[in-house]
Amino acid sequence: MASPALTEISRVDRTCESRPPPRRVDHGPPPQFVPLRMNETLSMGPCVPPPGEVFVFRFRSQWQRISAHDAATWLTQDETRRAALLPSPALRYRYISSRAVLRLAVARLFGCEPDAVDLRDDAKGRLLAQAAGRNEVLRADIGYAGVWIMLGISATHVGLGTSLPSFGSASDDLLADTASTLPLGSQRARDNSMLSAAGYRSAIDNPGGADDFTATEPWYVFDLPMPGQLCASICSSAPLNTIHAFGWSKRNGNGR
Repeated sequence: MASPALTEISRVDRTCESRPPPRRVDHGPPPQFVPLRMNETLSMGPCVPPPGEVFVFRFRSQWQRISAHDAATWLTQDETRRAALLPSPALRYRYISSRAVLRLAVARLFGCEPDAVDLRDDAKGRLLAQAAGRNEVLRADIGYAGVWIMLGISATHVGLGTSLPSFGSASDDLLADTASTLPLGSQRARDNSMLSAAGYRSAIDNPGGADDFTATEPWYVFDLPMPGQLCASICSSAPLNTIHAFGWSKRNGNGR
C-alpha cells in the first residue's frame, strides 16, 4: 500500500519560458513506497530494476559501512581529481561518499564488485552506470538536502530535486506568482527533479540555462518523505509502480 506521504503529481508536460509555464497534470495512482534501512543496502541481492521500479538511497556522508580506504580505491583518477578541486574538506568528503555509495549500490544490483562499476555522463550530463562485461545500463542521479546525500537508480532517466527553507528568497517570490497551490519548497523540489532528469541540472541555479528545454515527453514526479522543512522529489521519464527507499524509517507509516 502506498504511503500517504507520497504525493503523486504524475505526467508533467512543460515548456520553458521566462516564467514557469502552466502544466498539464494527469492524476494517477501513486507508486508503492517501500521504506528500508540504509544498512539493508549491504544485503541486497542482484536485481536489475525493471521499468517501473526505482531505488533511492538517503544517508549521511559519515555512513560508516564503507571505509575511507574502499571509498578512495573505488574512485577513478578523474573523480579523485574532481574531489581535490572542491573548496572544502566537507564538500570533498561528500563527493567521495556519494560516488562510493553509488558504486556499492549499483554493484549490489548487478551482482559485481564496486570497482567493476563504470560511472559516466551522457551527452546531457546525466549519470549512467554499467558493470564490466554487462550490456545493461542503469540511469542514476545524486542530490543533496541538508546533511543528507540522496541517490536515485532506475532503468529509465531519473532525477532528484531538493529544496531547503529559504525564508522569503527571490526564488520564492518568483514561484509565488505562479498558479501553483503547492508550498514553495515542494514546487521547487519538483521542478528541480524534472530539470535534473531531463539533463538541465545547471538550470537549477541558473534559470536561463534551460531556455531550450521543451518537454516533448511526459515526466512523472513524486514527493519523497523528508524530515522538518526539507523537501525532495524524484522524477522519472516512465511511470513508476515501486520506490525502494533505503534510509527511510520503517517505524512509522510516512517513512520519514
